[in-house]
Amino acid sequence: MKRVLIVDDEPDVLEILEQILAASGYQIIPRPDAESALEVIKGGEPVDIVITDNMLPGMKGAELADAVRRLAPSLPVIMLTAHGSVGSYIDSRSRGVFEYVTKPVQAKELRHIVKAALDNGN
Repeated sequence: MKRVLIVDDEPDVLEILEQILAASGYQIIPRPDAESALEVIKGGEPVDIVITDNMLPGMKGAELADAVRRLAPSLPVIMLTAHGSVGSYIDSRSRGVFEYVTKPVQAKELRHIVKAALDNGN
């Protein structure tokens, strides 16, 4: 079973994402901030993909993507944002983010993107 680390500081969003992906057979590791998400990776807990909000308290999603790249270069990262712009899209892609998605994301689209990211790594 593939393990998805989801990082979002909004509990309702975190729960919705968790429900969508758990229903598709993924094991979910929910975290409310970048720092606790990095602890999961640093602790050696198996993770197959990271989905993160861009606007997090403290360390932003883009900084989290950089940290993930340093710790686990092949781990795909999907960035979610409620405030998308061409500049932030280009920035996230230059940081190695697999996909940059504007909220609200539809369940079918999210499942498709996650599958594509996981298939891309294998």
